Amino acid sequence: MVRVRFAPSPTGYLHVGGARTALFNWLFARHSGGVFVLRIEDTDRERSTDEAIEQIVTSLRWLGLDWDEYYRQAERHECHLEAAESLLRADAVYEKDGAWWFRVPEAGDTVVHDELVGDVRFDNEQLKDFVIRRSDGTFVYNFVVVVDDIDMGITHVIRGDEHLNNTPKQMRIYQALGYPMPLFYHLPMILGADRGKLSKRHGATSVLEYRDRGILPDALVNFLVRLGWAHGDEEVFSRDDLVRLFTLEGLNKSAAVFEDAKLLWLNQQHMKRMDLSALVELVEPLVLARGRVSTEMWAQADRERLLLGANLLRDRAKTLHDLAATMEILFPVPVEREAETTLSPEQARLVRAMADAVESLSPYTLQTIEQAVRGMLEREGATLKDVALACRLAATGRKVGPGLFETLAAIGPAVVAGRLREAANAAAQEPGQ
Repeated sequence: MVRVRFAPSPTGYLHVGGARTALFNWLFARHSGGVFVLRIEDTDRERSTDEAIEQIVTSLRWLGLDWDEYYRQAERHECHLEAAESLLRADAVYEKDGAWWFRVPEAGDTVVHDELVGDVRFDNEQLKDFVIRRSDGTFVYNFVVVVDDIDMGITHVIRGDEHLNNTPKQMRIYQALGYPMPLFYHLPMILGADRGKLSKRHGATSVLEYRDRGILPDALVNFLVRLGWAHGDEEVFSRDDLVRLFTLEGLNKSAAVFEDAKLLWLNQQHMKRMDLSALVELVEPLVLARGRVSTEMWAQADRERLLLGANLLRDRAKTLHDLAATMEILFPVPVEREAETTLSPEQARLVRAMADAVESLSPYTLQTIEQAVRGMLEREGATLKDVALACRLAATGRKVGPGLFETLAAIGPAVVAGRLREAANAAAQEPGQ
């Protein structure tokens, strides 16, 4: 059975590189019916914190990456000691200055076979003997990671290529302990748009920062998996698609470039495909957090109009925050205008007539709104083109958007009529009108 692990060090936030490593391990386990192990490597007592562990757990849960087994490395000290003592008895390890040192042959080399890049040779002279147990009794990473992987039956080690230089030491420990090695896959690094190593200067790198930016977890998962894996020319994948399609053979050998614009595009695609009710639930706290729409307003809003509005407005939103901002137009609050509505006397008269035409409509639907407005304009000898932009600006504060009648249907008669009259009255009060 496939058994893989994600083994983060809890010394800070979970960054996107670590999240990608966790994702590839999780997908491989789920695709193959295997086991995904979360192992917190917290043996660095000075740098590891409970807050960092909680942050890692929260990030993985938000991404939807569940685990089958959970361990904290610091709780396995006795297992590490037992393995080290066996090596000491076998003379594979010796003590010097209170530390325990692992013997490395002086001649020859160590060949690491990586399933992605092939064989990588390391000169044993450069490796030299190395410490596995410090003089204070604590064990070092390269030793405990092997003991833990052996005890947990890890079959595949999928991790970032920054760990490749650690692998020859770990291979020697596997051999000394008498256990077969797992298959190694060292993932190429993620680069920023300038082809430099991804860092804070390229924008947010913490998983939870992307959550706070209004990115959907499924969109970030989709984005991360494409940073190093491909399935033909497809770009947009559901989580079920990824579990079904993911194989290690699809991993790329070259470094991937993190493009924020691509992430936003994918987020937009996932927002378009998302269940409407779930989307409205997600956007509700973001609308309320903006401080213009009250809890009471939201509770009193017609549910069908909220769903209609979210469906109309999500096509142009790149993040949940974008959608939250535009959904304010569905409520009786002043709209944030990207341009002022400037009406001629004739336009003001038609806009006021439009307000009268829609305010008392029953039922208030897309069809009845369009019929009432077009009928009014025909009676007045005008066309929709004469007032469409002015009406959209007055009702939504924006020059462009979804279909005008669909938008008016989502907003509701009282709010639409009020905004139209406000624009017409403001035009009447302008100098020269």
